[in-house]
Amino acid sequence: MRIAFMLLHDQRFSGWTLQEFLYSRYHFAKEYARRMSMLGHEVTLFVMYEGLLRVEDYHVQGYSVRALPVSFRFPPFVSIGASHNAGIFGELRGDFDVVHFHNYYLWSLVPVALARKGSSWKLVGQYHGEPELQSLGKLVHSPWLQFPDKLLVSTSKEEMWLSRLGVSARKIVRVPNVGVDVGCFRKVADYERTPLFVYVGRMTSRPRTMNEKNPWLVVEIADQLKNYLGNFRILMVGDGPGLLDLKTFCKARGLDEHVSFLGHVPHERLPEIYSKCWYSFVPVSMQTIDPFWDGALKESLACETPVIGFSNAVKDATEALSRFGLLLPPKPELAAKILGSCAGTAENWVKIGVGGREFVKKHCSWDSVAASLLGVYNSFF
Repeated sequence: MRIAFMLLHDQRFSGWTLQEFLYSRYHFAKEYARRMSMLGHEVTLFVMYEGLLRVEDYHVQGYSVRALPVSFRFPPFVSIGASHNAGIFGELRGDFDVVHFHNYYLWSLVPVALARKGSSWKLVGQYHGEPELQSLGKLVHSPWLQFPDKLLVSTSKEEMWLSRLGVSARKIVRVPNVGVDVGCFRKVADYERTPLFVYVGRMTSRPRTMNEKNPWLVVEIADQLKNYLGNFRILMVGDGPGLLDLKTFCKARGLDEHVSFLGHVPHERLPEIYSKCWYSFVPVSMQTIDPFWDGALKESLACETPVIGFSNAVKDATEALSRFGLLLPPKPELAAKILGSCAGTAENWVKIGVGGREFVKKHCSWDSVAASLLGVYNSFF
């Protein structure tokens, strides 16, 4: 089978160079391509980078990468997903069987959807997050969601939203958004004796909504947690455009002994960090902690480390305990108060961690995700 994976946004929000993306940074799109190529399929991953003067081709771990320059951006007020390449129609005239578009709320879906008309290949769109304009933005995108032959979603909330938009239930398939290498991501160290937490992800500038990962919420909770849990540490793992501002905030608040910024850590070294931590922060809004959603969430549970997610519905500690960790309100002072009262219940988080790994092994391993993906692809032929 000939498969084209489309990752059609530039990397301005991450700050990665093309060479870093290709050879030194982990990205789920590369892992999708690698897994499908390992199963004997001919795979091309299309990416987009500003600064390129022409199309560049690479061969990485058994699959091809075709890097496209940015021709223009539209709409201008969107920070991610508004980059376009004028030659995309020509690129998609290739003899593909399946075109798999990562993050169907990117504006770059529009030319791909138009290219679908009159083509023999099947179009699969996959959910990887929300547009910046939230409900309004999702409504604006809704006409283009009729073009894909299948839509892969990882949350029940998104599944219900698509149904409300009139997308046929036959098109919607519930699968994890990414997989986990459960051989690599496993418990390899004992929990620390004193409270240790971790955030793994991009260090962003302050996001506009809680539908984007918000490392600022983590350090704001740390500032309040001093009042409820004297001896604790939070490890901040990752890089990005907000890193310097986050460090400045922590220094100004006297958080040096509580918050450590580790920068970029190679993917294979993360299990040792996760394994020592009592909880990992996944600072996005969620109705429940759902392992089908978010890569860091799955990796944490695979290492038997419970997760802290965020929900406006939580008002006190009695509502915080969840199957896979804790749900806290996205209000730093109240979240810190609840976390301070719940963090030390070791019996809870050890049991949660073991159950979390069992769930991830069964439903969210890369082998399981690849098998589900092949099932979708094969249903077309």
